[in-house]
Amino acid sequence: MHELNILKGLEKRVICLLDGDGMIFTQELMSQGQEGGLAAARKLTERVRQFMSAEGLEQYQLWVYLFYHKRGLLDTFGRVGLATVRAKFDDFMMGFNQAAERFIMVDVGGSKEAADAKLKVHLEDDIRLPHTHKIFFGGCHDNGYVHNLRSVLTSGLRDKLVLMPGYSDVAIDIKALQLPELRVPELFMSTKLVAPPYNAIATAPPPGLAPTTPRLSAAVAQPISPPAAPPGLNHMSGEGQGQTARRPSLQSYKSILQMPQAVSVVRYSSPPEERSESSESSEASDIRHHFPRLSPPSPPRQRRIDPRLPLSKHVPPPCTLFYLAQCRHGSTCKYSHDYILESEHYKELEENAKKTPCKVTNEGGDCSFGDECVYGHSCPNGTVCYYMKLGICKFVAAGMHRQPNN
Repeated sequence: MHELNILKGLEKRVICLLDGDGMIFTQELMSQGQEGGLAAARKLTERVRQFMSAEGLEQYQLWVYLFYHKRGLLDTFGRVGLATVRAKFDDFMMGFNQAAERFIMVDVGGSKEAADAKLKVHLEDDIRLPHTHKIFFGGCHDNGYVHNLRSVLTSGLRDKLVLMPGYSDVAIDIKALQLPELRVPELFMSTKLVAPPYNAIATAPPPGLAPTTPRLSAAVAQPISPPAAPPGLNHMSGEGQGQTARRPSLQSYKSILQMPQAVSVVRYSSPPEERSESSESSEASDIRHHFPRLSPPSPPRQRRIDPRLPLSKHVPPPCTLFYLAQCRHGSTCKYSHDYILESEHYKELEENAKKTPCKVTNEGGDCSFGDECVYGHSCPNGTVCYYMKLGICKFVAAGMHRQPNN
């Protein structure tokens, strides 16, 4: 009988579609770990129940889909000082998923707009099902959803759609649709987390380490070696070798960068410019990561990103190495160190940088950073690469044209 009711459209379904990269639960909830996840699920269920009760619907199934990029969120939490949230996030996610069988919180990885793609498909498919009574849409911070929302409205399904903003501000094109809203301020952060650029974190010395001196800063042009390598980290090869020594135990890219007094020299190729969108593609042949910073930061000017343009079309474009690793050119860099970037801009920089091959891997070596290397270990176009067929693709090592997602 239950299956028959579903087929007849008598079993009403209410669905929450949440973009977890823009709808971030409050610090108070996430800091509680698993208990916070359970509490968040209860709060969401209760607010939806109140809304549906006001419309006269008491019996329904509640489905919640939340898609997010875990690595990006954890990185942001760390850089804005939410260490407890970062440490408790996995437990929070477990609690939320265990709260009910139909509550699904999923890490979709770091591919650009991966969460967006899943939400769009669910919106287009679920809202047209006869047993879908209402969809609460939580992607109000991103104008990229407006086309799909307009398509739903054009199909005459306006009465099935309710916006669920996380941030106080709704994207201007979505706000213009004048859809009803359900706000839950006690559940989600009301403002964006704006993380400082990576270089700003590196500027201050670690606790217990004296500030860098001008004399030390002047030595940045010369290769330097620390007195002793950190535990588990071998010294990397010198100026003339152009390879990265294998470490006995693989550590994360970020953890190596954060080690005090460690110096890494990684060489990358200077690829052709016809396909690269990474601002540092022509300057990436010699990259040093110095922590703490041994050269002064760029002047504190600030630029705003033009949302109408991709990052690679800005003049000058943001410096990939400055924001993702460490740029050795300082104030003389031909790319900009002065943009104010948000999480989506870092994601775009990461995607563009992966289009430039890692020199170590491209020469058949084994990059010790693995998948967390800034640059690409395989061609983004895989086996269908047009430039490979012409024999001019920058990714030349064996196995660098695998099938996508392999």
